[in-house]
Parts: sequence; C-alpha cells; structure tokens
Amino acid sequence: MSAPAPAIPEFRFRNLGPIADGTIQLRPLTILIGKNNTGKTYTAQAIYAAHKALNRANGPATPPLTPDESFDLIRWINHPAERPDLDTTSSFTAKFQTWLGSRLERAGRNLADRLAVYFDVEDLGELKRWRASGELDVAVHSRRAEGDARVLFSLSGDHERAPLGTVDISGLRETPVVELLDDFLASSSDPAAAPRSELLQRRAASMLVDYLWHSHLLPASGLVGEAHYLPAGRSGLLEAWTDVVRIRLEQDREGLALTGREPAALGGIALDFLIELQQLTSPRPKLPKWQRLRRHHIRGVPEISAATTHLETLIGGSVIAARGREQVPSLSYQHGKQVIPVQRASSMVAELAPLIRWVSDVLGPGDLLLIDEPEAHMHPEAVLAVAQTLVALSQAGVRVLCTTHSTDFLHQVSNCMLRAARKPSSSEGDAPSISIDDLAVYRFEQVDREQGSTVTPVEIDPAWGIPEDEYVAVAERLADETAQLLGETR
Repeated sequence: MSAPAPAIPEFRFRNLGPIADGTIQLRPLTILIGKNNTGKTYTAQAIYAAHKALNRANGPATPPLTPDESFDLIRWINHPAERPDLDTTSSFTAKFQTWLGSRLERAGRNLADRLAVYFDVEDLGELKRWRASGELDVAVHSRRAEGDARVLFSLSGDHERAPLGTVDISGLRETPVVELLDDFLASSSDPAAAPRSELLQRRAASMLVDYLWHSHLLPASGLVGEAHYLPAGRSGLLEAWTDVVRIRLEQDREGLALTGREPAALGGIALDFLIELQQLTSPRPKLPKWQRLRRHHIRGVPEISAATTHLETLIGGSVIAARGREQVPSLSYQHGKQVIPVQRASSMVAELAPLIRWVSDVLGPGDLLLIDEPEAHMHPEAVLAVAQTLVALSQAGVRVLCTTHSTDFLHQVSNCMLRAARKPSSSEGDAPSISIDDLAVYRFEQVDREQGSTVTPVEIDPAWGIPEDEYVAVAERLADETAQLLGETR
C-alpha cells in the first residue's frame, strides 16, 4: 500500500521563444548547452514558472465527502489492519481523482500567469516564436521508467486523469482529519447545526486533498519541493538591488507624485531573484512557521552544509547578510575581520555569493535549483570547483538544472561521472561522483532561424563522459587560424 516510485518530471515546449519544439527530462543534474540565443534560458525560466504554478495550485475540494464516505474513511484510518487497500478499485478513488484533477487544472491556469510574471510580458503572444504556424505551449508530464509520459497540466489546458495508483492514507492518523470528520458526522444529523456541519465537511475535504497532493501526487510525480532560480548576471543584479532601492528612496524624498518621475524597477526573473534575496537578508524575515522549521532542518543536512563549506573555501571567506548603502539589506564578503560589500569584492565572489546563501539557508532535499551560467567571471580552477559543488548538491537530493558555455565545467562533470563508475576501493576520498543515470545533457541547435531551435538529448559516453564536439571544433578552427597566421609571417 505504498506510493509508487517517483517519476521523472518532463517538460515539453512548443514555439517558445526561439524553440520550435523541445523536451527536457529533469534528472538530479540536468545541463543545457548550445550557442547563444537558442533558447536555453527560455527553457529554464519556463520550467521555473511551471514549478511555481504547481506549488500555487489550491482551492476547495468539491464535491466533498458524504457522511457514509466519511464514516468508512474514519474506519479505514483508525483500523488499518481491518480494511482493504485503498487502491484504484476503491469507491473513494474517483472522488480523489476529481479533486486532484481540479488542482491540476488550476495549475494550468496558474502557468499562464507565472510565465507572464517571470518573462515580464503583458501578453503571452510575445513569447511565441516568430513566424510559427502552431500555438505556444508549455506542458508538464510525469514519466515512469516502465510507461509513457502522462500530462499533468499545460498552458493549452490539456491534462490526463490524475495518476493515483495505490494510495497510502496511514499518514492521516497524524492529522486532524479524523477529528474533523467525527465532528462532521456528529453534527450532520442535527438540522440546526447544518452551517457548522457544512464548514467541517469542507475543512476535512480540503485537508484531505492537501494530504493527497503533497504526500502522494507531487512526490510520485517527482515534483516535490521548492524551485529557486539564480539568473545570469548575479553580480550586476546585486549592484542593481542597492541602486534601485536608493533611487526609489531619493524619488520618495523629492516627492514622486510632484516630479512625475517613474519609480525605478526591475521585472521578470530578476525581480523574483531580488525578492528572495530581500527575504534572506532581512534581519527578521517574516516567514511562516513551516518555512522557519524547514530552514532549521536544512541546516542539519550534512551534504548540503558541506557544499557551503566547499564554496566558502573557494572564495577564501564567507558571505553574510549586512546593511549596505542607505541601510539597504544586502550581502557582504567577510574575510577574517574585514567585511566589505560583495560588489567591492572580486567578480567571482559576487557571482558565487547568492549561490552560497541559497545553499546555506534555502535549499533542501527535493528542491529544484536552476542556475544560469554558474561559470561566469571565473578562472578555470574555480569553474571546476563549482562543477563539483553542483554535482554534490544533486547527490544530496537537490535537483540542479544549469546552462553553461564552459568546456571545463562539462569536463569536470564527466570526471565525476567516471569516478562513480570506478570500484569503491579506488575512489578518491570524499570527491563528488554522479551516476550516468543521474545526469542528462541537452543540446540546443538552430540550423535555420526561420525553423527555430531544436532540443536534442546528448548521448553520454560511459567510457568518456559528455561529448565536447562543438567546443573541440571551435578550438580546431582557432588552431588552424593560428597555424595559417604563423605560416604567413615566416
């Protein structure tokens, strides 16, 4: 009576930005490669929007449980040894599937809103590929190793019956659901208590569908956890964070309504990043109780804590929350007793500072980290260290998706894969490793701008690693040019 093994989340795109058609399966570590302007960032932001849309889906559970169903459910929860499995033949299954299906429909409607917010557009038509004959669509699927992918929700509104299978409801004994259903049954026979009875009925159904959603459907679909996006140009955004707030303060002092000046603002994924940064750097962040408890739990995960230590060793210091110019909460770099704003530290420190804070304070097992160009502004040695850190995070339960243009980054990930294939007796201490099954690489190619980009899975060689053909081709052309120039000068 246990839940099915987690599926592989699969995201499909049609006529999104420069992408004509593409499919991405999220493994523990997923890497997007290809030339500029082929759709890698579009893909990452759309996956982030879809994940957020799923987490924001809620609403009432209708129709609610009847008194007879409530009585049977209480008996099943309280006496698990006496009841049959709650499987696909159960009389509850159709109602449960209706509830989950309604939530998935709401997730599809939320997706349009999240795409507009994170791409900072008023009309989703702006995201559609130029000269595309078909419609724009983003769809989220759940794929099992032994079967086909099942549509969970999509921008077009398509979805399939919620994949329930066998449901384990034993966890409901630890919730107030039984007490609510008991009160509902006790008051349902009293006409005078009809309003209270209806309220209890709705609360119990809502709590039950929350349990099915968070404890069954999301884990079984491989989409449990929170999504976090670290966009490209993180060092510039940190500088903009302070400047935007300072400009806004200056405008407020001058009388914004009288001057007619527009408030300084950032939009899209950059604004989302800065909002989360503000929550991290606030002296007393206003977080729900469950989020505070979760942060406390995250700090106790050894593998994630080790990733923080590894990054701090790389930058030779630590990243702390401090108040900078105009007392704006921001990040500072601490080396010994010296503390300076990250904007005044090296570009490597400024790029890594958000990643360090997100790893130390936010990320937990089951979460999804999307990061654009983790190698930006870094010496090759630092790139190798960051690649190892992301591999380690992926093996600590954090799904990682990144875009990269670095052959050094890919080569280090390949080495981590080769390390996993070696015998345990020849392993190298605590050096990170990753199974080939936990790794996926996708190449974005645009042969004809009119036809749009295609997304192709890269076949990883178990005996070598990730192919670096396009980088090798560039290096060969450069070497040939050098040889020709040297020949002409002799």
